[in-house]
Amino acid sequence: MKCVFQARHMIEAHMLANLLDQVGVMAQVHGDMLQGGMGELPAAGLSTVWVAANDEDRALEVIAEFEASQPADREVVSPATAPTPLAGQGFLAGLLVGMVIGAVLMLMLLR
Repeated sequence: MKCVFQARHMIEAHMLANLLDQVGVMAQVHGDMLQGGMGELPAAGLSTVWVAANDEDRALEVIAEFEASQPADREVVSPATAPTPLAGQGFLAGLLVGMVIGAVLMLMLLR
C-alpha cells in the first residue's frame, strides 16, 4: 500500500477515495476517525488516502486531475486593508442628511 494523498479533512479524503473507486482504483482512507481527537492532535492533515502499489501511478493521475479542477483559494484580505462598513464620505453624508430630516420632522410634530 502507498499513501498517495494527505487530505485537509476527512470529507476531502473520502471524496477522493470515492473518485478513485469510480475509475477502478481501490482506495482506503486512513486516519479519518482521528479528527475526533482535535485539541490533542493537530487540526489538519490526519486523513490520508492509500492505494495498492501497482495502482499508484493511475491514482496520482486522477489526483492531479482532481486538484486541477478545484477552484483556487480565495485571496485573504487582512483586517487592516479590508473596507469597513462605516468607511467613506457617503456614510457621513447620509448621516448628516438623516439628522437634518429627523430634526425637521421633530420640529413639524412639536408645532
